[in-house]
Amino acid sequence: MSQPETAFEVNEALVRKVADLARLALTDDEVTRYAAQMKITLGYVDQISKVKIPEGTVPLYHPFELATPMRDDTVVPSPTTADGKPKMISAAPDTLYEGFKVPPIL
Repeated sequence: MSQPETAFEVNEALVRKVADLARLALTDDEVTRYAAQMKITLGYVDQISKVKIPEGTVPLYHPFELATPMRDDTVVPSPTTADGKPKMISAAPDTLYEGFKVPPIL
């Protein structure tokens, strides 16, 4: 099977430029190997881009039709302790003004 051709020249200079942009340090052997691999990969991408897609085709984002079920937005009271405080606040390591106290972040 022949290798697909890319729409532009893939050479070692391109691989070095991409590696530089990605902040990658490559050896000369890696640059040579990646140039060959990139040429093959981009050739396949070029082949895919030439596929004729019928007019009106809707993109497929997921292989299954998924829908998020809707539910009523209802208020549910929080469980409370015997003294009426929310259980979540009672379990907090530190509270302030009947809420969670968190350490400063700045």
